[in-house]
Amino acid sequence: MIFIFILWLDRKQIGIGTILNMVLVGFEIQWFTTIYHQLFGYRTTFLIVAADTLIVLILFTLGASLYMAPDLGAAPYDAIAPIITQRTKLSYRTARITQDVLFMVAAVIAGGPVGFGTIIVTFFTGPLISWWNDHISNPMVKTINDATKPREERDQNSAVLLLSHIGKRTYNTIYNALQTTETMRNHLNQYSTSELRSQLKVVHRNITNSKEMHDSFVEQEKLLQDELNKRIAKAKNK
Repeated sequence: MIFIFILWLDRKQIGIGTILNMVLVGFEIQWFTTIYHQLFGYRTTFLIVAADTLIVLILFTLGASLYMAPDLGAAPYDAIAPIITQRTKLSYRTARITQDVLFMVAAVIAGGPVGFGTIIVTFFTGPLISWWNDHISNPMVKTINDATKPREERDQNSAVLLLSHIGKRTYNTIYNALQTTETMRNHLNQYSTSELRSQLKVVHRNITNSKEMHDSFVEQEKLLQDELNKRIAKAKNK
């Protein structure tokens, strides 16, 4: 049911990772549960439960982060938070915690086995996956992608790559500014006088920053155009 829901909302979340999760995870959990009981039995003291919860939470969130980072598809449940993040202003960790809390409530209503581990996983899965993404998974994927690029692409001038990066950031800045303007236009009468003064200061500061950015881009254009003119003139002389 969740798969159909994700397929309707965002098909880009569906991939080989989705299929492998849907088909294999149940078998893998059953297999590892059997091995765990053979090794450690069925003891459930508080210390054992706490240790299991801590170790498994670390392994589970790291594994989730690693398999989702390459964008090869996510399990239907794991795809919900990224979709919420894309369609709202919520961070991934907030979206994931909200999602997990709602499903925990549903589990309680359905009479599911909710306990100490459920609560810990509910509130720490999102933040931990987000931390793994920033510090392990995304840097690892970037390193692998950079290492497997054609040599010519890896040897591009660093300034060109920097300009491309700045261009993407500028696009996002403009897009966010347009969205902010539209939101402000629709809710302007709801602002208090103090909020209006505060927002006005922010806008003035943004105008100053935009002017400085414009001057910098003009200088970049001049540098590039001068260099291009030199090369064209040099080619004509030959």
